[in-house]
Amino acid sequence: MGEAMGDGKRFLEGLILRAEDVLGKMIFKMHHTEVPLEEMVPWINSVYAFVNAWEAPLQDIKIDQLKRDAAASSRRHAEDALIEEMNQQLDCGRSKTIFEEEEEDNNKPQPRGAVVRLEEAEPVFDFLERSLKDYSPGKTGVCFITNVLPSDNLFDMLDRSAADGQRADHMLKTLQNVTVRLSELPTKTGVVFGVELEGELFRAVHNRLPALGMVTLKLLDTGEVLPYADSMTLYELSEYYQSFRSLAVRCRFVGRNGKKAAKNIPQYLRDNMYVNMKYEVHKVDGSVLHVSLEAAEHRGIMKRMKRAEETAQAVPEYKISEKTLTAEERAILYEDTECTTNAMKATMGFVPKDDSRICPHYDPKIEGCFKGSRCQLQHVAKDPDGWTRDRELHKGKIRAMLLEPAIGSEHPMIPTAIVSVQEFYGQLLRPETVVALSKLQAQLNDEKMARSYRKMDHKPYTREYVLALYQREWYRAEVIEYYDDQSIEVFYVDYGNYERVSIDDLRLWDDRFDYLPLQAIHCRLANISPKENADAAKQALEQAICDKRVVVRVLDIRAYWEVLVFDEQGADVGAMLVDRNVGLPRQPLVFSDRNGFVPA
Repeated sequence: MGEAMGDGKRFLEGLILRAEDVLGKMIFKMHHTEVPLEEMVPWINSVYAFVNAWEAPLQDIKIDQLKRDAAASSRRHAEDALIEEMNQQLDCGRSKTIFEEEEEDNNKPQPRGAVVRLEEAEPVFDFLERSLKDYSPGKTGVCFITNVLPSDNLFDMLDRSAADGQRADHMLKTLQNVTVRLSELPTKTGVVFGVELEGELFRAVHNRLPALGMVTLKLLDTGEVLPYADSMTLYELSEYYQSFRSLAVRCRFVGRNGKKAAKNIPQYLRDNMYVNMKYEVHKVDGSVLHVSLEAAEHRGIMKRMKRAEETAQAVPEYKISEKTLTAEERAILYEDTECTTNAMKATMGFVPKDDSRICPHYDPKIEGCFKGSRCQLQHVAKDPDGWTRDRELHKGKIRAMLLEPAIGSEHPMIPTAIVSVQEFYGQLLRPETVVALSKLQAQLNDEKMARSYRKMDHKPYTREYVLALYQREWYRAEVIEYYDDQSIEVFYVDYGNYERVSIDDLRLWDDRFDYLPLQAIHCRLANISPKENADAAKQALEQAICDKRVVVRVLDIRAYWEVLVFDEQGADVGAMLVDRNVGLPRQPLVFSDRNGFVPA
């Protein structure tokens, strides 16, 4: 029996070593060749099945408790020697930078018993990474730094001199015209969707294994990782935008060409974000480029951009144009005629294009039609209630945005709506915004202005901006959920409260109210978490701060504002509520690009 068990162990250990070898070859092939998606799918399925089966049963076993035999050790040494030989071939003919010398010192074999620091793993994302096959030592180009990681001199760049640069520029520009909204995150992690941040649209995916129970997003074209919040505006992207590989290239900074190295490298990289930088590749290390940087001269791309600007400025002014018209003349020019013979135009203000845009042969079972990829029409089902799916006049975003505060800064605020013991919405007490909001509310409820508001001509969809009644006054609002015509949940974007209204209490958004940024700021108390009696805790926070002047200290602004709140006497409100036993103490956390949520 014992002999058979020993043979079984040796056989299993041999299989495990073979599996390690196969997985290593998979990783090597992924980073050094173009692996087609159809080939990658069976890899993903087989590895996922193994990990899913054994990750939980083995989670309590620490790797340092396992004893390796001489065969495993010699195998690892052989692999290390092979990798070192490959790196030496890549480095042939080039002197090492001081950063690589430091890296070699850090990678020297540790004495037996030494403590080896393990980096916390980044969130795992499924997406098509950018291939590095076009990069080799000595290659130069022009780039933008788009994201700086807090350690290891790592950053992400957008290569502006890449071979597919023009196609990428076109994709990023047309991406801003996408209007089809998503009500929630895609269920599959590999699906690319759009997310709106500071008025701009970015391509993103969400993580496969949420760290600390938090869902995080990765922006494919900048490399940034940030926490997901329900308040984010999401967009559905077509196959055209999903087929593009990530444009962000992960790099390690190894010096400044011909200049002394910066003392604070992360700060140097942050100071040069979105500035034209010339890069030179020193080494291709798996999925990371080792590059040096220097300020780019205004040649190539910059010259073409300058010529384009000069050409645009050289266009002559027309004798009669929009600029030469008076305000009254422009109003007449853009006014919809009331004498139209088109019934749709007369009743709805525009002509729905569902019939010309949506494929009449759409089959929901195959999510397409019999023509396959040859069909150029949109494959969606028509609304069973007869509502148009036309999104042209739906309001999804405004350009006016609040300026982001500096981390650690303090600001006076009036909390206007309490969500829980740790979440609330508030308005900044800036003199200019207080006056502007008061003026906007007066304009919204001017009788003459209100008569011009257009009634809803479609079923409201999630995240659509509208005008909504509240206690017989009009306010700017956002649709959260449509249940039926008599029950539509809306969020008042300047005050933070939620209400249910009927469709008769809604009006289409009026672009004349775009000028003022949305005033309700989503905040979370950084040093308190809820207990079982959530209602009592919420009432306690409401009594402490609602409609009162407070001061917030900003710790993080990635999704909501992570803040500490101080009342008029200077007392820490979160700590005070914990002392009153209405909430549990919580370590203030901020979000790190590399390590997720870490102590503030």
